[in-house]
Amino acid sequence: MSDTAKCRVLVVEDEPLVGMDIEDAIDELGHDVVGPIAELNEALAVALDGELGCAVLDINIRGGNSYPVIDLLLRRGVPVLLMSGYDVLTLPERLREETLLQKPFTTGQLDLELRNLCARAVNS
Repeated sequence: MSDTAKCRVLVVEDEPLVGMDIEDAIDELGHDVVGPIAELNEALAVALDGELGCAVLDINIRGGNSYPVIDLLLRRGVPVLLMSGYDVLTLPERLREETLLQKPFTTGQLDLELRNLCARAVNS
């Protein structure tokens, strides 16, 4: 992958094994990983100031849910992929148009969504 197509991906996930799987998938695609971050306050700080191409976020994290982080990223124009064990109807209405990857997911599903997310980030 060329450097121009490389994407910095914020990962917000409080389950260590899931976070490592996501990190490995992002690495395999040739992108840079920021995280995984498990705490709401830390995720907010990185979302506010970090140089990010896109983000993969679990909904329920330590300290609450990631909705404030998602809102901040979307205001900055950063594409997001949401992850949850719940369906899209449990999301606030403002977030229901965002891509949701339901847990448990396969590596293939994650790979496909990451490719789409990073392509959106690079082309935006």
